[in-house]
Amino acid sequence: MPVTIFAYTILTIWAVLSLFPLYWMVKNSFEPAMSLNQFPPNLAPVNPTLENFLILIERVPIGRWTLNTLVVSTARTVGAILFGALAGYAFAKLNFAGREVIFWTLMSTLMIPGFITIIPQYQVIVRLGWLDTFAALIVPGLTGGVWAMFLMRQFAKTLPSELLEAARIDGATEFDIFSKIILPLMKPAIAVLGIFTFIANWNNFLWPLLVTTSNNMRLLAIGLSLLKGGTASAQAASQGQVLAGSTLAAIPMIIIFLIFQRYFLRGITIGAIKG
Repeated sequence: MPVTIFAYTILTIWAVLSLFPLYWMVKNSFEPAMSLNQFPPNLAPVNPTLENFLILIERVPIGRWTLNTLVVSTARTVGAILFGALAGYAFAKLNFAGREVIFWTLMSTLMIPGFITIIPQYQVIVRLGWLDTFAALIVPGLTGGVWAMFLMRQFAKTLPSELLEAARIDGATEFDIFSKIILPLMKPAIAVLGIFTFIANWNNFLWPLLVTTSNNMRLLAIGLSLLKGGTASAQAASQGQVLAGSTLAAIPMIIIFLIFQRYFLRGITIGAIKG
């Protein structure tokens, strides 16, 4: 019993410390600008107001940024699920020449830092004339990368091969097997991949910053970062608006986590399945 009480105490303290930055962001987003920098700070909201949200909506196209982020995140998530499932199924259940060599060659690319490929990708985007377009934001990450393929392969390897062989004997094509058997059985892995891909793209910063130049093509993370600029007084005045925008940007992620929280733990264990 004492051990259980101690464990719950530690977990409670850890949870409070982890959630406190989120609470502080939401609290300050509802406070007037003059209250944000006062010392000592108030732990409870003082004179709550929607002023920061109203000024933010009037000052910047927050709706357009949210729509851009939603379109890019959704497109990349769908692409990652489709291409990741196709590649994972092929590497897990199909026998073809060089399968292991190709797979481990692709896996070795995970050792390459992502920053190294940014300049070549940017040059390709410029030469194609895609700068400041949705194509530049979506296409480079449409496949989900090697991680998506690996995750889906690890899950596909756990599926019974006898089921696929029975379908082939009945005359099913590989496309029928993939669409009618593999995809329905892959729903847990698809959910995990979709959640992590969507969140990663929703918070993506560096690549959208490089390939967008106009205000209407910005994503939420980029647009909110541009609110803080200029003189120290301007930065202080925009602090509440940044917090308000960050609160709005965090709402979809919180909803997704609450709905699909059981899949987050599965996301940790799927990659540990023995291949």
